[in-house]
Amino acid sequence: MSTGRSNLLTVRAHTLLCLQGFRGEGYSPAFVENMGAIHRRLSTDPKTAVRVIARPDEICSACPHLHPDGCHLKGPGFEAAMNRQDQAVMARLGIAEGEILSWERSFAGSPRASKGAISTRSAAPAPGCRWGIAGKGSMH
Repeated sequence: MSTGRSNLLTVRAHTLLCLQGFRGEGYSPAFVENMGAIHRRLSTDPKTAVRVIARPDEICSACPHLHPDGCHLKGPGFEAAMNRQDQAVMARLGIAEGEILSWERSFAGSPRASKGAISTRSAAPAPGCRWGIAGKGSMH
């Protein structure tokens, strides 16, 4: 798989869940536009190289709650809760922070997901998620 820098997309681990259930809703019009463009890119080219991280990603870059020290969705210090969510998702999927995979191998159609480790139907919602994208149960 080619992992050329120009095609590399950084995705926060818990955002893997958000992308799976994306329905065109978000924190602001700019956020929705950015996430929609990334979602379309991944849907169109599932071989896109994805680096999984536990910090703000390319989707977060358009979020009105992003500050220099991370997510402030529920105020200063909220980045710690987002990081815990990222760590939980990486643990369930068996992905190390910084690992580079194709989108299809990172989550969509992944044997990791199909083993029941995590899905948009079985994952805890991201703290502060208003849309219930991943809020139909808890990680098991």
